[in-house]
Amino acid sequence: MEDYFLTRFQKKTRIELQRIVDNQEHYRPEAVLAATKLLNKNLSEQVLPVLDEAAYPTKEKKTEVDWLSLSFDYRPFFRTLSYREFLTSISIALFGLAIIGIINYYSDERFFKDAHSTWKWYTILFVFLANHIIYKHEHKRSNNFLGRSINDLFLLVSLLLLTISYKFIIGGTYDFRIGNGFLGIIIIVTVITMAIFSFEIGLGFLKMLLKKIKCQIF
Repeated sequence: MEDYFLTRFQKKTRIELQRIVDNQEHYRPEAVLAATKLLNKNLSEQVLPVLDEAAYPTKEKKTEVDWLSLSFDYRPFFRTLSYREFLTSISIALFGLAIIGIINYYSDERFFKDAHSTWKWYTILFVFLANHIIYKHEHKRSNNFLGRSINDLFLLVSLLLLTISYKFIIGGTYDFRIGNGFLGIIIIVTVITMAIFSFEIGLGFLKMLLKKIKCQIF
């Protein structure tokens, strides 16, 4: 895998390679190692020009810009996108729906009776968080803000489709109507997008806290 990244990074500039090393939590370990080797090779083979500070801001000045661009960079997510993401979303959705089914079954029990809906919300939050944890485990790197948002969308669609399929399998009906036609669709898409972004902003703060205590699980 390292040889793959060495070949792929051959045409990258020194600044691009340095960005990979500086933000290694967003890249696979093999990619960071390949970028480091190419940087060391370039440093030994050529005299690097002195960069104009006005044209090339220092690392401290670029921190805010780099953080924002990395958070909304779609390339890391789509570069490794495969059937694995979809299967993971479906598997986690099935697990979440199974837990919700158990909660519904025992809804008359004293333990669930007074907090039936609360336990369902806890389950939904857990499956969305688990989705990001499994992503980091599978890809050996943390996902950025945009990547996590897209992953949330995959999971949300999986939950909806599996719920509708379950209704049809048990012989029920699923009546879903969108009022106001196209305007209604725009409103629903906007609400879903804002909900996902708001959820991920909250997770972003949690991620920063976990990173501070060196316990970054997603």
